[in-house]
This record gives sequence, structure tokens and C-alpha cells, in this order.
Amino acid sequence: MFNNWRTLIAGVFLGSLITAGVFIFPLAVSNNWQFQWADWTGIGEDKIIKTATERLGSDTGQIQRVTITEEPQPGKTLWDGLELAGSLAVPFLLVYLGNQIQKKDKELAYTNLREEALQGYLDRISAILIDNNVSSLDPSDPSLETIKDVVRTRTLTVLRSLDDDGERKGSVIRFLVDADLLSIYFAVDLSSANLKGVQLSGVNLSRAILSNADLSDADLSNADLSYANLRDANLQGADLSNTDLSGAELYNAALTRATLVNAELTSAKLNGAILSNVDSSYANWSNADLSSADLSSADLSNTNLKGAEVTSAKLQKANFKGAEVKGVMGLQQEQAQAARNLAFPPES
Repeated sequence: MFNNWRTLIAGVFLGSLITAGVFIFPLAVSNNWQFQWADWTGIGEDKIIKTATERLGSDTGQIQRVTITEEPQPGKTLWDGLELAGSLAVPFLLVYLGNQIQKKDKELAYTNLREEALQGYLDRISAILIDNNVSSLDPSDPSLETIKDVVRTRTLTVLRSLDDDGERKGSVIRFLVDADLLSIYFAVDLSSANLKGVQLSGVNLSRAILSNADLSDADLSNADLSYANLRDANLQGADLSNTDLSGAELYNAALTRATLVNAELTSAKLNGAILSNVDSSYANWSNADLSSADLSSADLSNTNLKGAEVTSAKLQKANFKGAEVKGVMGLQQEQAQAARNLAFPPES
């Protein structure tokens, strides 16, 4: 709401300024830069010539007296110009307000559609679970796979329809978690799901299947993603601070600009992962596999890298200030020289 009002005020100010400029400009081109309207404007000082004819004698008399007088007409003042400018600004203001109202109506309609899509999804999945009494089905029951396929299809569809609505996307995933549909027993496959900007702080997604999923700019802080399948996932710009990623599969995952402050990455598999420019200060990378990973310009200060594998990893400009690197495997002298604050060989 505040942004809308700020935009409105800016629009009114700009419109008034432009309109007033139309009247102020003639002053600049008038003589001697004095407050005087230029003649070409037609609103400067002027004279009105009046002619009066007076007949003398009878109506048919030929004698006439013609009187010619000049009546000065003062030019428009600055206040007259501003008043006119204000009058001209009103239509622009009405058009602007109309556009803002129309935009607001469209946003409201779009919000309603997304809410309807979310509610329709929740109602439909709930009906499927209840009608099929899923909780009582044996894991070997063939109908379980069919139900999982239906749930997966509907979930991926609703996530796409929610576009950039991270809050409602989060509601979808939280529903699946609460319904125990992401557990080992049911394990809905969310590979390639559109979860861009999803709000999932503190959610338990342990062992979730999220390979190739778009989780860019997602809020996954304090979440449990231990042993989750995040192969080839897009986590660029994601907030993973205080997140448990221990044992997670992050092969070739993109984590550029992600926040991993104080994250738990023990034994995480990050072969070929892109971790450039990440902030992972105070994170625990012990025994993590970072072979062939790109850690260029990453902040690894005060991290625990005991037993981590960094064979062929790119460490250019990575900051290892205060990091515990005892037992780091595969470290080459060239890597240490390219990194900052990283001694070779690691101190024992």
C-alpha cells in the first residue's frame, strides 16, 4: 500500500511539473528573461481597439463621428498560468488513477485465481487420500503407485500455476509434509518442481526428492534437508542458513550466491556443484565431497572442513580465514595459492 501511494504522489508531481513547464518555458524565451510572456504565446499583454460610430442629425443624415479607442488588456500572471496548469493536470491525474485502479483490480483477480487454485488442489488431494484410505494401504499395494502419480502430477501443475507466489507454494509443500506424503513410505517425487521463491523456513524435508527442482531465491533457512535428493537443483540465491544438509545429494547443483551461514553439510555430496560467491561462514563441511566443485570467491571463513574432499575443486579467491582444514583431501598447491588464507599443506 505504501509503495502505491508513493508511486501516486510521484506521478502527480511529475505530471504537474511537466504541465507547468509548458507555461514556464515561454518566460525563458521572452525578452530580457523578465517575467513576461513571449508574444507568440498569445497570452501576454495586449491592446483591444474599439471603434464607436455616432450619427449626427436625422437618421438619414450623412454626418458621422467615428471614435477609436485603445483599451489595454493585461497579460496573464504566474498564478493564472499555474491555475491553468493545474486544470490541465487533472485529466492526466484521472487517467493515472484509472490505470492504478485497473492494475489493482487485475492484481486482486490474479490473487483470487491463485487462492482458488490452491484451495482446489488441497480439496482434491484430501479427497483422494480419504477416498482411498491411503494411510491403511500396504507399501506393496499396486494402487499406491497410481495415487502417487496422481498426487505428483497435480502438485507439479499447481506449483506452475502459482508462478512467483512463494507463500502459497510453501503452503502446498507444507500440506504434503503434514499429510506425510514426502516421507519414505509415500515419497512423492517433486523432481523438476517449480519452487522458485518458495517459503519453507523450518520445514522438515528430510529425504525429499527434489532433483532438478527450481529452488532459486527460496527461503529454506532452518529447514531439514538431510539426505534429500537435490541433484542438479537450482538453489541460486537461496537462503540455507542454519539448514541441515547433512548427507544430502547435491551433485552438480547450482548454489551461486546462496547463503549457507552455519549450515550443516557433514558428508554432503557436492561433486561438481557450483558454489561461487556463497556465504558459508561457520558452516560444517566435515567429510563433505567437494571434488570438482566451484568454490571461487566463496566465503568459507571459520568453517569446519575436516576430512573434506576438494580434489579438482576451484578455490580461486575463496576465503578460508579461520577455517579448520585438518585432513582436507586432494588439496593441491595451486588450489591453496589461488585461495585466500589457505595454507599448503594443511596444518596437522
